[in-house]
Amino acid sequence: MGIRFEKDTILNWINEMGKYLRLLVERYDAFDKEQEVFDCEKGYKDFFQKERSFFKEADEVELEGFAKELQIEQVRPLAQLLLYDGLMSEDKQLLSKAKFLLEWNMKKTGAFSFEDFEFLSKIDKKL
Repeated sequence: MGIRFEKDTILNWINEMGKYLRLLVERYDAFDKEQEVFDCEKGYKDFFQKERSFFKEADEVELEGFAKELQIEQVRPLAQLLLYDGLMSEDKQLLSKAKFLLEWNMKKTGAFSFEDFEFLSKIDKKL
């Protein structure tokens, strides 16, 4: 019973994070420069219980330590959040951290998706 509960909990978390990222992506693709920039602070607080400033200030060692504390399924959504935050705020530091986490997750899990390579390509174009 406990295993089912934990499985359902992480699945619910992944579904909620997916909804948040879809809102973020649709807003990113649809907004004009005159519109207000989407604040990603809520995503960091709600899903990772950390302030955005932690991710901006953390180096790769701290970021890897934080990623190790997460369940493996949570690392890729964190990288995506950093990616879209970096794209919208034009912050190269966040983009490089997103790239680091995407690559770290690929090495850690031994799995990759073509979407991950698309993300890495977007990051490389901006860096």
